[in-house]
Amino acid sequence: MRKPPPPGKGLSVRMDAELYDDLTVMMSTGITASDAVKHAVSLVAQMYSGAWEEGLVPEGEQPRIDSFNASRYDT
Repeated sequence: MRKPPPPGKGLSVRMDAELYDDLTVMMSTGITASDAVKHAVSLVAQMYSGAWEEGLVPEGEQPRIDSFNASRYDT
């Protein structure tokens, strides 16, 4: 299993058209590219952990994420 860079180190990601488009969507909310990546990774990691804890897939395997829930934002 690969390990992420230690805390405090930078993370390098090659920008392709899909990532550019995805970041454009997330950054349209006013967040930075760094915060968008942190938020996206956090959400997916929570889904992975939940799938493993529920026994939906063995730990270490990527679950297929085929739905999500979002709450309405009321101003």
